[in-house]
Amino acid sequence: MNKKRITYAILPFIFMAIILFITYFGNQFYAEAMDVEGVDYSYVFLGFNEWVPFWAWTIYPYIIAYPFWMLAFFVVAYYSKEHFYEILAVTIVTFIICGLWYFFFQSDVESWRITSGLFANGEYLVPRDDLNFTEKIVFMIYQAAGPRNALPSMHTLMSWIAIIGVRIDKKMPIGWKVFIWIISMAIIISTQTLKQHYIIDLLVAVALAEAGYWILRKSKITYWLRDFFTKLNQKHNLDWDGTIE
Repeated sequence: MNKKRITYAILPFIFMAIILFITYFGNQFYAEAMDVEGVDYSYVFLGFNEWVPFWAWTIYPYIIAYPFWMLAFFVVAYYSKEHFYEILAVTIVTFIICGLWYFFFQSDVESWRITSGLFANGEYLVPRDDLNFTEKIVFMIYQAAGPRNALPSMHTLMSWIAIIGVRIDKKMPIGWKVFIWIISMAIIISTQTLKQHYIIDLLVAVALAEAGYWILRKSKITYWLRDFFTKLNQKHNLDWDGTIE
């Protein structure tokens, strides 16, 4: 196996991770520190939101999201250098858009989380005494990640970008395609059944990912990122010429 089919994606991955850290976790920290009050969008498609059940067991696909996204990122990189840089451009640009949106138009799902039934007497972050193991994991996620940064859902955004990545690559083995589709959809569904997001958060994230792809796939931004990281990778002997042996 030609290791450079993977190593050329390492520096872009690090750059993408830094952007994610700043846009998502930076906004979480800022919102908590400044006590920013977000908008509750439960009224949008309210009937659907009220219909969605709470399924604690869907926390399991939700918590594997980050390692799964990393795997999907490198799978796309392994099979197509061209598609990799298209997906990289979409990811970076949409992350920045989300970060700016969270900063200026913060959203909040605290009241939605309360409907999960995990809280004693409906008091936020006060757990029931009889939570089972799976429910305790959900509660830990509630504690670890504040109820803000909801619109758009970055879990949905990143999962849908993974779907785009395998959808556009006609040469990728069907096994990888099916696996990434299934896990991505499980993560997206979990954003609803864990009371982490409203349906509008999901829809906006999907629309943002699709719009980002169709606008950026042959754009100057994509070519600039490709040229920049190609030069950087060549300097460190990490580049792959795109030839599949």
